[in-house]
Amino acid sequence: MNTTFTDYGAHQDQVPVEGALEAPTQTLSFQRKQTLYHSGDPAQSVFRVRDGLVRITRMTPEGRVLTVRHVMPGDFFGEEAFTRGNREEIAEALTTAQIEAINPEMINHSDLMTITQSLSKQMQRLMDYEYHLQTGDLRQRVARYLITLSETPLCSKDAAGRPVISATHELIAEGTASTRESVSKIITELRSEGFIESGYRSITIVDELALEAIVDGIE
Repeated sequence: MNTTFTDYGAHQDQVPVEGALEAPTQTLSFQRKQTLYHSGDPAQSVFRVRDGLVRITRMTPEGRVLTVRHVMPGDFFGEEAFTRGNREEIAEALTTAQIEAINPEMINHSDLMTITQSLSKQMQRLMDYEYHLQTGDLRQRVARYLITLSETPLCSKDAAGRPVISATHELIAEGTASTRESVSKIITELRSEGFIESGYRSITIVDELALEAIVDGIE
């Protein structure tokens, strides 16, 4: 079962990190699939990912989970704390993660500029992500999402140097605004064509050029 982090309430570690803020921070350890906060929780801290991958999601009125954005190492999130409001989304660690918690009242102008630049870069990634969700068919969206995940901490390399993504069909469905059943069909097609291999909670990219061709619509 997922456990929820209450701001400034998790285990604290000290991990070296580049670009340390001037504001005091608390470093927190999270396990894979552990929830940092839920929608409606009080927003008391701003966060930065030091290591690992965090996913921000929202729940639709129909109860479906949709991935809003991925937070990579060095990225900030939890910006609702600047408005002293409540969390509007759910934050979940997709891998083991080290997270910095920062009290917004302790952030000075220099730190605020650093955070603003990070959020600006994430906004550009988010706009690209939303654009691609609305273009192309599901096969293109799944291929694109697999390539995207291969560039995150969810990905490792096998003995042959091929990208191995730790992801379920449900996770891919939530990241492509689809259903698990539809994604499973696409994954089966890609596997039968020799573009990927799939196992328990993992997908190996065998032919990345073929996936890129699908994305570009030139297969």
